[in-house]
Amino acid sequence: MSVRFFCAHSCLILLVVSGGCGGGEAPVRQPEMAQAVGAGYVGDEACADCHEDLYFSYHRTGMGRSVSRFDPATAPERFDVNSVVYNPTFDFYYEAFVRGDTLFQREFRKHASGAVAYEQEYPAAWVIGSGNNTRSYLMNVNGHVTEMPLTWYVERQKWDLSPAYEQKNFRFDRPIGAECMTCHNGPSGYSDFTQGHYEDVALGITCERCHGPGAAHVEARLAGLGAEAGEADPNIVNPARLARDLQLSVCQQCHLTGTEVLKPGERIDTFVPGAALAAHRAVFVPEEQLDDPASFGIASHALRLAQSKCFEQSEMTCTTCHDPHRPVAELGDDHFNAVCQSCHQPADGEVVCSRDPAHSVEEAMTGNCVNCHLQQSGTSDIPHVTFTDHWIRRRLPPPKRPDDIERALSSPTPFTLVRVTEDSSPGGDEALGDLEEAVAYFTFYEERHRLPAYLPKIVAQARRGLGQGAEHRAARLALGRALAEQDSLDAALDVLAEAAARYPEDAEVLYWQGALHLRAGQALEAVAPLERAVAVQPRFVEARLKLGEAYQQAGRAAEAEAAYRAALSDDPAHHAAGWNNLGFLYLQSQRFDEASAAFERALALDPDLLTALANAGTLRLVQQDFAGAAAFFERALAVDPTYVPALGNLAVAYGQLGRYDEGLKAAERLLRLTPDDARARTVYQELLRLSKGE
Repeated sequence: MSVRFFCAHSCLILLVVSGGCGGGEAPVRQPEMAQAVGAGYVGDEACADCHEDLYFSYHRTGMGRSVSRFDPATAPERFDVNSVVYNPTFDFYYEAFVRGDTLFQREFRKHASGAVAYEQEYPAAWVIGSGNNTRSYLMNVNGHVTEMPLTWYVERQKWDLSPAYEQKNFRFDRPIGAECMTCHNGPSGYSDFTQGHYEDVALGITCERCHGPGAAHVEARLAGLGAEAGEADPNIVNPARLARDLQLSVCQQCHLTGTEVLKPGERIDTFVPGAALAAHRAVFVPEEQLDDPASFGIASHALRLAQSKCFEQSEMTCTTCHDPHRPVAELGDDHFNAVCQSCHQPADGEVVCSRDPAHSVEEAMTGNCVNCHLQQSGTSDIPHVTFTDHWIRRRLPPPKRPDDIERALSSPTPFTLVRVTEDSSPGGDEALGDLEEAVAYFTFYEERHRLPAYLPKIVAQARRGLGQGAEHRAARLALGRALAEQDSLDAALDVLAEAAARYPEDAEVLYWQGALHLRAGQALEAVAPLERAVAVQPRFVEARLKLGEAYQQAGRAAEAEAAYRAALSDDPAHHAAGWNNLGFLYLQSQRFDEASAAFERALALDPDLLTALANAGTLRLVQQDFAGAAAFFERALAVDPTYVPALGNLAVAYGQLGRYDEGLKAAERLLRLTPDDARARTVYQELLRLSKGE
């Protein structure tokens, strides 16, 4: 059979697929890049000498144990039951097990016979979660930190997919960005502009998260200086001495769940206790979240508490009920009742509790105030967890079982986002407010509810705010990317050109400028911004891979190879598409052994990567291994029966093998999908001729 191979560019050159990201090109949104906490922070050990009791007590709390190393001697996980979890949507099995003193997670797939068809495994570098509710696991590849697929759910004593993995299986590729690490852990050495690269990772939320930088305080005390007894120490923050709104800001930095937009010039780690959170960031939530009496998130304490009459009609703060230095389990059964009683002292003749047997204050306080007035229910964001809703109410709605809650945002209509932090812009700057709202909507669109109906609103608000003189680099990115999502590439590139001129050292802006030039077919124009992005942050793997694509499409093969190899040497475990691109580069230059090895690496990371399956099959066609080629194309079509390059090349492979009837069926399917494709028509006619013995 003399038909040319059906090697469509759509199968041979692909866009970089970044770990844990929903889109084809993008690294996960990084609003205002964070840097590691700098001078002034000394760490918890510096607190221990003078505050020994508090130090040891705090490190028994959930916050103090938020990130740890796995220790098989004390680990609460069980491996004798349910340690293998099957995900039928993606046909992957996951298994947690211990080898030596290390926890591993394994992903595998089975043949119909039950034999293992594919597998990969990685060790867990850290445990994230105190174990009060969940324990999830982080892997580390040369400092690139990602979440692992399985979580241990303490209440149910079971292994299951990590939160949100049922909606989208991130596998081993979900990056731990600066926002995630900052709330779940102490100061860690985050590398700017990366999806989740760290020079070091702390172990647990530190004292300074609530008390601010401690260096000046420690230095003064070691010198015998400091505040007089009973006076505030100006060198350290004591949240108990702050005004109510500033006390609440300390807790809200991590316990106010929503879509966050950092103020211009702020990074996620620049909030300092004693400041107003609203001066650091704006937080938005769907309007329904304020009204729904039954739905709440696991970190929505501040938002729900603010709904309570107790909160509205008193000066209570989070620490009215919670001692952050002591584990809840050590507070005693009557702790919360006593807190309630401190406010709810009845006047003469008033009934403090409506329970039938509660005829006096003493009898009333024998009940459990929390059980009656704070809902214990499943959460809207974490499966298999029963949690306390902090909306204090006289009467509670019926509780929901964790497994009965729908967590996917599947509404066909857009949500309305509401700002839940005060607008602290100078003079209530409406223009800056428009920009913050545009960023919030784009973030919500990208990360939670990918509905095109949001895009016109994002564009209109960003243009209005910028047109009125406000400035926000994340808003310029949101505007450019929203325009690109609407296929207005020329307008998007104009926006990003101006953003790059204003922020010439911002690697994310430069990345997107280059990525959109590539999308527009302008490889030469893409090179310069991507080279600059890599120069600004060499650990920005996605930018290196995108630069490799730009070089490759510009015909600069040697430079493309160098860019790919540098990126994949830095992070060999999370970029299957990068390995595929490198393999195609080798295929183009007839370096077949190297191409085969690269495609194998790609498919070892993602056995369903269509482009790698098609390219591996094409390589076998070139080498005249037609049976091997057919096997790869059949695998691709098992993933997507409409994948045109695989159908065309499978028809060719079947023809070379003399399997003309099967080849004709593949060619007929191809023609139904691409009736105007001359190559498809030629393949069909040639197979028809051969099937007739002509």
